[in-house]
Amino acid sequence: MSTKYSDTDIYSGDGILLYAKGQELTEDVMLKLKRLDIIEKSEPVAFNDEIKIFRCTRDIKDKFYKLNDSILKESSGILSDILFDSKASPWWMFVNALSNYVDWLYTHSIDVALMSLIIAIKLNYKKEMLESLCLGALLHDIGKLLIPKKIIQKPGKLNDTEMTLIKQHCDLGYSMIKELNLPKESADIILQHHERLDGSGYPYGLHENQISDAAKIVMVADVLDAITSYRPYKSAQQLNAAVEELKNDESKYARDIIKTLEDYLIM
Repeated sequence: MSTKYSDTDIYSGDGILLYAKGQELTEDVMLKLKRLDIIEKSEPVAFNDEIKIFRCTRDIKDKFYKLNDSILKESSGILSDILFDSKASPWWMFVNALSNYVDWLYTHSIDVALMSLIIAIKLNYKKEMLESLCLGALLHDIGKLLIPKKIIQKPGKLNDTEMTLIKQHCDLGYSMIKELNLPKESADIILQHHERLDGSGYPYGLHENQISDAAKIVMVADVLDAITSYRPYKSAQQLNAAVEELKNDESKYARDIIKTLEDYLIM
């Protein structure tokens, strides 16, 4: 069988660059792409398959595609490597569970990981820290796997009991990965991504100097993606409005992180 190469960038349904133009399409890669639904399931796995490119229509994703710069490509590459290699890792069960639990939960995790990487690269984080940050961002919501779907998918406002349960997902997620020897930065993200600099967050009401730098990045990416995404209980807002909302909560989030994201995404 002759060697084949991708004649275009190959993206996942979540907007992640999985394979760059010009890279060799081995049989193993083709099988992975099929499992990730990049190739339609009705098509046979063969080197002459037509690769289907998915384009997202959400405001923030459109912005990513228009930028198409080295930072986005580096971020996508790191995330793609982690996703492709995850089946050999002890935390694969959680990635797989996220993709099958609630339809938007996995997509949200992917988005947050990508945005967190972009911010960290702009802030000159080193490669090993980028990988730990990406893994933590990807797994930041795994504690929600232990929250009943009817609460996560509730179309209206949560009552006090339901909100108490939701707020347990940080502690639950941390407990789930405690024995997996994840990098400390990854574990901190899972536990601290709902903390706020002014102490108003949860689960422990930590203040600025008690929160890890990685968690400070992911908390901003988490909120930005939540605001710009559809949920059963709310409609999506535009990117500009989401950034302004973050800026208005100046006591909760690191200003340099918001400014970095704003400079990158908003012209």
